Parts: sequence; C-alpha cells; structure tokens
Amino acid sequence: MAELKAQKDAAEAPKLNEREVVAFLKAHPDFLTRHPDLLEAIEMRHKAGSAVSLIERQVDMLRAKNQRLEDKLERLLAAARDNEKRAENVQRLARTLMRAPSLAAVAVGLAKCMREDFGIEETFIGLSSTQYKRHDIDGLASVEPEGKIARAFENFFRTRLIECGPLAEDKAKLLFPKAETLPTSAAIIPLEKEKHLGMIALGAVDPERFQPRQGKLFLEMTAELVAAAVRARL
Repeated sequence: MAELKAQKDAAEAPKLNEREVVAFLKAHPDFLTRHPDLLEAIEMRHKAGSAVSLIERQVDMLRAKNQRLEDKLERLLAAARDNEKRAENVQRLARTLMRAPSLAAVAVGLAKCMREDFGIEETFIGLSSTQYKRHDIDGLASVEPEGKIARAFENFFRTRLIECGPLAEDKAKLLFPKAETLPTSAAIIPLEKEKHLGMIALGAVDPERFQPRQGKLFLEMTAELVAAAVRARL
C-alpha cells in the first residue's frame, strides 16, 4: 500500500517544465555544488552520439571560451601593433614632407613613403590651375577646370568627397602614365576641400587595397600633410 501511495503521490505531484528548472538553477547557483553527485550523473550527448558527464562538458566549454578569449586578445594585440606601426609611418611621412626643400621633393617624398611604408605603388598630386601652372614635375600636375582629369573625375570635383575603390584603366593611365604596372584600385582625396587646392591620388596594383567602405582617417591625415607641404612651397 505504501508503495502504491508513493507512486500515486508522484503521479499527482506538479511537474516542472524546463523554464522552471532553469529559473530554479539560476536562483540557486550553488545547487550543483551542494549536490556534486549530480555532476557525474547528468549526461550530455555529443553530436557524434557519445555521452559525457556535465562536469566534462563544462570543462570543454571553459576551454572553448578560453580559446576564444585568447584569439580575441591576439587580434587586439595585432591591431595595436598595426596601429603603432602606422602611426610611426605617418610621423615619418610628416617629417619627410616638412623637410622637403621644393614641390618636386614633396612629390618624391610622398611617393617614397607611400611605396616603402604603406605598400602603395603610385601617387599623384593634382593642383588647381589657379594655384599652379607648371607641368615639369613627375607625379605633380596642374588640373584645368575643363581638362582631361577634371572631366574624368567630374563627380569627385563636384562633391569634393573622398573616393575609394576600383580604378578604370583609362583613369589609371591618366593619373599614372609612367607606372610599370597600372593600379587597379585607388583613393582620390581632396586637398583643402573648402579652398579647392587640388587632389591627391593613391594607386595600388592590388584591386582590394582600396575599398568604398574603408576607413578614411589615414587618407584625411595624408591629405592634410600634403596640403600643408604644398601650400608652404607655392
């Protein structure tokens, strides 16, 4: 009779659903600590079908979490190293442009720093024809309002916004006529946007080097340095 009564009581006892079990364990985080035998008794199934105890499963989860944290830390450290290196390269560019004795030296210094420190193969400085009229310096040219460059980059000169992305072959030849290998991607950046001093173009052989949605801070900093160096030597 006692056994039948126990079975009847168990059948009539309210059953907990999964949500209630989860809520109970959250409200009593030390429950499994007070009942360590459950850690070995509860089994978890792997996708492969083998069974492991809950404590083994927890250990695996902790290992996986630690690995993710280590991977994240490594990515953060790598980004910090890249940013530090980039900052050093920008400082070198600034020193090079500040010390340049002439406009020709500015063009040469920009090209050298971009190539050696940033892996950017080609550079071009275009100055408004109202500010500069010479055509005898490699990598630096006067841009006429109705000239070939102005027409080819009509949208850029209209908006004065930085443009990054693929570079068509005809435009690459126009900006970098002496390039051994024509760039396939480029960044076009205004110089003194409000005063319309001109533009700089950075060209890369790698088609993925410049992307439409990439960050613009480095490009803006470069343009400011070049504009200051050019303005001081006009």
